[in-house]
Amino acid sequence: MLIVEELKDTDRPLVVIGDLNDGRLSNSLNILTGQPNYLISGSKGGTDTGLYTVATLEQYRSLRDVYYTLIYQNIKESLDHIQVSQEFYDASRKRVWAYKGMEITNDHLNNDIHKETGTSDHGVVKASFEYRPI
Repeated sequence: MLIVEELKDTDRPLVVIGDLNDGRLSNSLNILTGQPNYLISGSKGGTDTGLYTVATLEQYRSLRDVYYTLIYQNIKESLDHIQVSQEFYDASRKRVWAYKGMEITNDHLNNDIHKETGTSDHGVVKASFEYRPI
């Protein structure tokens, strides 16, 4: 409700970042994002109250899927996310910031000595955008 209130009937860019404790295609993240439609290049769309996941924006530009931010019992999962409003979505009529790319720092997850090394048991997700209004 807080996100919808922040987005509804505004052109204010919004970014949601964090450990959302669920996968990108989970019901809880679908509720949070509002399941916006992703459009093909050249189309102009967007949604007033939806959030676009940076992982999907990256998949449109890459043939690989190595997005994991946690390894638990040898299962690689993505629980840490960056989600953005339509002002960051390239195909939106209201785009202000153009998507440049995403990086995941997760090599340290392959060593199970996080306390000894002082590293997190989660990967770090980084997204880059550039100011480029449509």
